[in-house]
Amino acid sequence: FCATLGTTPCCSFDKLLELGPICNKENIWMHIDAAYAGSAFICPEFRHLLNGVEFADSFNFNPHKWLLVNFDCSAMWVKKRSDLIGAFKLEPLYLQHHHQESGLVTDYRHWQIPLGRRFRSLKLWFVLRMYGVKGLQEHIRKHIRLSHQFEHFVLQDERFEICAEVVLGLVCFRLKGSNELNEALLKSINDAKKIHLVPCHLREKFVLRFAICSRTVESTHIKFAWQHISQLATDLLKTWEQNNHQQ
Repeated sequence: FCATLGTTPCCSFDKLLELGPICNKENIWMHIDAAYAGSAFICPEFRHLLNGVEFADSFNFNPHKWLLVNFDCSAMWVKKRSDLIGAFKLEPLYLQHHHQESGLVTDYRHWQIPLGRRFRSLKLWFVLRMYGVKGLQEHIRKHIRLSHQFEHFVLQDERFEICAEVVLGLVCFRLKGSNELNEALLKSINDAKKIHLVPCHLREKFVLRFAICSRTVESTHIKFAWQHISQLATDLLKTWEQNNHQQ
């Protein structure tokens, strides 16, 4: 069973405290996918979103998504590593060595399908050394502050609506109106090539996603993005109204 912390469409969170006990009782492996949101748990104020993690058998998040590590770098934890090793372990004679039963060597070839693996942990180590815990925490907090700044801009414009609670660095919003209207707005935004947005569907509504993830983003970029979106919305609504009148 896979529970998700920070879903892709709207960054929603499954209730681990409700799902975990059921999985444990029924002897179902519970994996937690926190690919994006997992980086935010470096900040104490967001760790309540992890409540119930003790029920998990495995947990994964991607430092390359929000922890300043270049692609690709995924960190995975397993409660009982023998379950994972038992699935992948291969012991032909030509791969055996006299240290393998000593307990002093971790043979990562038993943790995956390929026999070889990249040294991804090195680039994560460099980021941790360069920024430190406080630096990485500020990086996450800054993005979340900026997401709430964008949310504030949206709420100030009665033409728009917020479609999901803004928890981390993602804002789901749309023009009040039809899906076709919002599809046209998204096309207008992406065709202009000033910023790029990716959509999703929430409760049958076509929704625009504003994700803050650049290392160098500042408040001025958020203001620019909103002014750009607002102007394109104004132009679109004028055209939309004219077409409706003609029809």
